[in-house]
Amino acid sequence: MKKIVLLFTLVCFVVFFYSCSSSETATYNAGNNENWKINVVHQVGAVDNFKVIINDSTVIDKKVNAVTSKIEETGKYRDREVKLVVSYIKESYGSGYFDALVYIENKLAAKFKF
Repeated sequence: MKKIVLLFTLVCFVVFFYSCSSSETATYNAGNNENWKINVVHQVGAVDNFKVIINDSTVIDKKVNAVTSKIEETGKYRDREVKLVVSYIKESYGSGYFDALVYIENKLAAKFKF
């Protein structure tokens, strides 16, 4: 019975650990009276994953480099270059956050902390 309870607890922990995610949203003025909704989703797991979604279209979907804790990835949305730069910032022993920058055509469009 103890083995079943221990196994159940472990399975619940793994499901919870792999299902955590958070997102941040910003609005970008794309010109021509058009605003884009930029959504960056951070999924926590064995390796963190970041997605850039613009107006419900996934533009970038990339895992964080396990060694450097960074991402530098580009994609295209409506023939414009979109770039995601993610870095892990250490604050103190054992704590920190991810800094996520989204560039459109090499101009900073949004900045988020996770």
